[in-house]
Amino acid sequence: MTALQLCIAVLITVAPAWVWLDRLVPANLPGRGFLLTGYSTVLGVLATTLVMRLLSLLGIPFSLYSIGAAGLLLALAGWFAPAHWRSPTSAGQVQALQQPMTRLQVLLITLCLALLAARLLTLGLEVGTRPVTSWDAKQHWTKQARVFFELRSVVPYVSLQEWLDLDGQGVFTNMHPDYPVATPLLQAWTAVAIGQWHESLVNLPWLLIWMAMGLVCYSQARLAGASAALAIGATYMLLSMPLLNVHVALAGYADPLMATCYLAAVAAFYNWSQGRQAWLLILALISAAGCMLIKNEGFYWFLSLLPGILLVLAGLRRGLLILAVIALALLCVLWLMPADTVVAGHSLAGADIRYRPQSWLPIYLSFLVHDNWHFLAYLVLAALLAAPLFFRATLPLAAVIVSALLLYLTLYLFTSNAAGAVRFTSLNRVALQLMPAAGFFSLVVLLHWGQRQECD
Repeated sequence: MTALQLCIAVLITVAPAWVWLDRLVPANLPGRGFLLTGYSTVLGVLATTLVMRLLSLLGIPFSLYSIGAAGLLLALAGWFAPAHWRSPTSAGQVQALQQPMTRLQVLLITLCLALLAARLLTLGLEVGTRPVTSWDAKQHWTKQARVFFELRSVVPYVSLQEWLDLDGQGVFTNMHPDYPVATPLLQAWTAVAIGQWHESLVNLPWLLIWMAMGLVCYSQARLAGASAALAIGATYMLLSMPLLNVHVALAGYADPLMATCYLAAVAAFYNWSQGRQAWLLILALISAAGCMLIKNEGFYWFLSLLPGILLVLAGLRRGLLILAVIALALLCVLWLMPADTVVAGHSLAGADIRYRPQSWLPIYLSFLVHDNWHFLAYLVLAALLAAPLFFRATLPLAAVIVSALLLYLTLYLFTSNAAGAVRFTSLNRVALQLMPAAGFFSLVVLLHWGQRQECD
């Protein structure tokens, strides 16, 4: 019975997003099913949390029936949406994605699929049998999820002082009451679906997120021009990253969902920058906006997409000039802004802005020495050096990745979050949010290098 309830919950989560995306994505796109499944999973997960928040505002308690009914209404609305929203697929794009495969490519694809299936099985055993053990989950997210489940509603969380002033009447508290609630709502939704709080099964969404990341990477890599063998190889390298697998096996952190959402945004943005198909830009913006539902830093990852969009629309030379003016204006705003102004959960006073060189060593060790990302950090550095010299078509995507990395370095070199770098507590978790997208950028540069070799 529990397995059936979980399957119904997955259907309620994914189906409405699938129906809406089916009205958006070109009908004859090769690999369309992979793209629809990946994006409908990650966007459906976020949409379900919004549905739960809406039900709470309306005073309707959480249940499989109430959330399922809302999902059914959304699916029906998408079903009746006009099909002419779909963009046409170019004949060249279809032809490029339907090239015949050699025996070696078939062997590589088979091997990667077997390895991914084995990893999915082992991760499934970990997630399905291990109780909540991850630090953030035990200290923050899962506690909040348990409250939402028991009360069948989203309830207000306030600061400790406000909670004391109100004697805890009608409010709750934790260490970060201003954090978005998408992550605990995922666990609460799973518990609602099976009708009980289960310390292991509430973490099953992390397995879905892992699979969605792979589907997004594969489908967008194919759209970018990668062969099936190269796309599945890149997908395996992504899904086998050590730190990503740790975060899935020890489920409960918000970072894998953020990583998947940001990858979905960046990959869709790149393919839009090449063909200017509106549906890809829509996917990119929706996915980037979804980052803001997950953690406070999602606001900055959303902003990191804007320099790339500007370079595409205004051209490289004019776009770089506009970006320089915007950067100067932002510095002036930061200089004049009151120190207690809160942006995305942080203020200048709380950030304690000053240079902290002690963070350089942990950053170096995390990216280039520790076994967190295999050799991905080296590939990203090489791609960033090669892009402006040889591959101008990748510069808008490079601008997005560089913007995100600069924001990351600013966080740990110039703010009080440097403690998270020196102690290796948050340094890798925040990096995990960016590394899949950075890996996709490396793949894109590799594709352009291959095309250049063919031309020569």
